[in-house]
Order: sequence, then C-alpha cells, then structure tokens
Amino acid sequence: MDTSPTQDLVFDVGMNNGDDTAFYLECGFRVVAVEANDALCRQVAARLPKAIASGRLKILNVAVAGDPGQVEFWINEDHPEWSALDVASAARGGHRHRKVKVPAVRFGSLLREHGVPHYLKVDIESADHFCLEGLREVGRPEYLSVEVSDVALVDACRDLGYRRFMLVEQSSLLPIDDWTGPFGWTAQWSRILTAHRAFPFRLIRKLVGYQRIRSWGSRSRRFPGRDFPIGSSGDFGPNLTGTWISADEVKALWHRHHRHWTSHGREFWCDLHAGV
Repeated sequence: MDTSPTQDLVFDVGMNNGDDTAFYLECGFRVVAVEANDALCRQVAARLPKAIASGRLKILNVAVAGDPGQVEFWINEDHPEWSALDVASAARGGHRHRKVKVPAVRFGSLLREHGVPHYLKVDIESADHFCLEGLREVGRPEYLSVEVSDVALVDACRDLGYRRFMLVEQSSLLPIDDWTGPFGWTAQWSRILTAHRAFPFRLIRKLVGYQRIRSWGSRSRRFPGRDFPIGSSGDFGPNLTGTWISADEVKALWHRHHRHWTSHGREFWCDLHAGV
C-alpha cells in the first residue's frame, strides 16, 4: 500500500464532542474520527450528519489499544474527555466513573484501511503511545499533535523522523514560550485558578464556578476567522503561531515548565506538536 500522507485527510483520535472534527471539516479535510465513548459518537453523528452522508466523515466507535479484541474502557461521568483505558486516569479527582466494554483495534490497522493522514491529532488519555507504534508500523503524517504528560513522547516522535517541535498549552492554545502580553497572562490566571489544589483556589472555584473561571481565558483562543471552544485542540501545522524548535530544546522547555507548575500544586498539561 502507499504509505505517503494523504493531503486531504485528518485523523482525530479522541474525538470527544466533535469540536476538533468540525474544525477540520470546515478547513476542507476528510476526517476519520476515533472515539471509544458510544454516547459521544452518537452525539457527533447527530451534529454532523451531512459530513457523514457525503463520506467526508467516518466515526469509528473503537478504542486504540495494543491488541485487537474487547477491552475495558472507563467513562468519566463528570468529564467525558478524561475517559480512558486506565481507570486511574479516568477516575482522577474522585470523579464518578463507570466501566464499559468496547472493541479495540491496533492503530496500524486503521492506517492501512483509511490511509496515512496529512495530520494526526491524538488525545486518548495515557494511551497515545499506541498511535505512535502504529505510525512506526505503517507510515507517518506530515504533522501530528499528542497530549504530552511524559517527555519520553518527544524521543518517540524524534525516532519517527520528526525534527520540528512546539509545545502548546491546552487551556490558552498559546505556545508555551509565548505567554506574555494580556492574552497570555489572562490565560495563565484562568489556568492557575482552575488547576491549583490549595484550599484558597478550591474555595474560589466553589464561589465563582469552574466553567466561569475557564471562560476568562477564552480571549487567547480567538484567532483570525475562528474562536476555538474550550476543550478543543486548536489549529495545527504551519498555522501555529509559535516557533518550531528542536527535540532537545522542546524537552528542556517541557521540564522547566513542568517543574514550575507542579511545584505550585498545579497539574501541567500541554500538547506536543511535531512536523517532519
């Protein structure tokens, strides 16, 4: 089979509520969207019926795993985007969660069936490495993004042949080395107030409201011609506003910010973008 990237194809692995999928469709791409939560698959199918009918969108209700078959998948009832194969990941923070059985596939099989995409977005809560293994088996897209909670993912991407990297903070959608200015500071304060575990911050969240605080950082998510909803992954590839750096530079940047945020009792989440 031809393993070169298909220029009009995007994979959205971890589709969630379909905000990212809808954006890729609006940009003119065909989308293969992968989501293990059946309720979210039905929700997005009802949201985007024309794209499905035209063949531009395929929604696959499966989990990406190491082996095909049936797997246990844990659904977080309060934050569906935290649902995961790993119960510890799905249940973090003491949130309500439940177990379901879902069909599992190897990511390489999806690539062989649908083609290697131009861009691959991966956000599947600690199971992202299964997708990277599939790329190693079949072929790599020109651009990818993956939620990076372990800096070892940088080395895995470099081993795949990626040479350009950028870290993008998930709440603000700003490159991590570009948090200056009013948008950056507003986004940082929103992130601090929603993520810090100390009592004063928990009290503020209770009094003001979690979603209201998150909305304070939404100005940084406004780009020319597009307002990205909270929870979406934003733009990708050549449209990113930051500076591409090397693997060693991005690892040093991740370590510096990870130490800073976690030392103050906050979680640190960002997306690693990579380009060939």
